[in-house]
Amino acid sequence: MLLPGLMAGILIGMLMTAPLTRQASAPLHSESAQTPLDVARLSPAELETLALDVLTALNEKRGPAAAYESGAVKSVWNPPEDERRQIHLGLKNVRRLLPLARNLTQDALAGLVKTTNLFREKRLIAAVRRIVLDSSLSNAAGVREDDLSVIRVSPDYAAYLVSDDEAMLLLSHELTHVAVRTGRLNAFIEDVNEVAHSAARLELNEEQKEELACDFTGALVLKRYIALYPTDETGVQRFSRLFGYEPPRVRLALAWQNFCDSYNGAPPDDEHLSQDEILRALVGLDTELRALIPSDAISTAICR
Repeated sequence: MLLPGLMAGILIGMLMTAPLTRQASAPLHSESAQTPLDVARLSPAELETLALDVLTALNEKRGPAAAYESGAVKSVWNPPEDERRQIHLGLKNVRRLLPLARNLTQDALAGLVKTTNLFREKRLIAAVRRIVLDSSLSNAAGVREDDLSVIRVSPDYAAYLVSDDEAMLLLSHELTHVAVRTGRLNAFIEDVNEVAHSAARLELNEEQKEELACDFTGALVLKRYIALYPTDETGVQRFSRLFGYEPPRVRLALAWQNFCDSYNGAPPDDEHLSQDEILRALVGLDTELRALIPSDAISTAICR
């Protein structure tokens, strides 16, 4: 973990140029009401809170495009070392779990939709027999209208399907898409959307409405699967991670990692030097290059 030592170092550097202040109850224009923040006295929890506030404020002031322009945001998928083997194992796993996913998805829909016997929907779900790689997709899966018996998975996504939980969520989501093709689940989709609109003020288009309904069914199937097949992890950990949640400590660590990458460039590996290492080396090799390199680019790096 990069916290709390790295946080303190980074925040102290930021405070040297733009001191953060605690706001007392006096009016904003009163300078006496502002006291410099003593970062060294903060607890790890307080440092994490402060770091989150700083990163949030910085992101809001710079706007979301700035992170992409700086190169700080990178793909969330890191290919496994043995990519082909991982893809093969992922496909094997999701094919193994397909029969169970069909049953659990049918049960979930039967519990959600009371207005019909779902005979047609169950028949479509039962007809899904194949899962294939589709290199035209990127970090995704889907079904085609002209062949609902096949679930297509991109190679990079297939690598993640070695996780049973990931595989079950994928399968139940796509099987719900297949069931929707009968045209008899429109009322169910609208009901889901109405609740989402009321509870979360979501305004969704037609495609998003169907996606949310499939996510909902997938969530119910995943909940059932977690109950049936417990592991050393808690249900909360397993469920929330599948929907992209990470604990605040992990998210902060990742945020600092991205900050360091944007400040110093990508970290060195077995073959490559980092940006600041290269520039500092070039200055050592030819002092005249110093005139072509910004001074802050060759100063001591704050991230290691």
